[in-house]
Amino acid sequence: MLDSGEPELPDDARTVLVLSSATTGSEACTALAGRGERVLLVGYAGTTAEDLRERLAGRFEEPPPVRALDVGGEVELSDLTGQGITVAEALSPETTVCFDSLGALLQYTDLEQVFQFVHSLAERCAASSATMHVHLDPAAVDDRAVAVLSTLADAVVDVEAGATTLQPELTGKD
Repeated sequence: MLDSGEPELPDDARTVLVLSSATTGSEACTALAGRGERVLLVGYAGTTAEDLRERLAGRFEEPPPVRALDVGGEVELSDLTGQGITVAEALSPETTVCFDSLGALLQYTDLEQVFQFVHSLAERCAASSATMHVHLDPAAVDDRAVAVLSTLADAVVDVEAGATTLQPELTGKD
């Protein structure tokens, strides 16, 4: 991690898991959101589109536009299929998708369904030349959930530990 809170990631890290509490992950989120030409915020709890716009404007001279998917309004929280369709329809090259937070999903659906949902969206993002980062508060879920969801990410940014872990295929090491 850089001192600014910006994760050091290779360009081919397309899916990133951000491990942080709701109050400590904003710098990493802003840096990751700024990797694309536009941002799709899928907000379950915490970050609002206006919050993200303000952070991006404070960091970038020309911040990317932010579109928000209102989960609970436009799409029900427990409707993973509806969420997946809505996100897929909004994808285009150079879009960065920000999911805040998987912890909220885990309150309404089981780990296996969340795993399949994130896996499917990661594949859709890759097919659309989009990137995705997902937030998870490790203190709000068990270690198994963190371990299982980490397998879906090209990189894991642990904000509290100040560490970024890359999957072996991105480091060239086995």
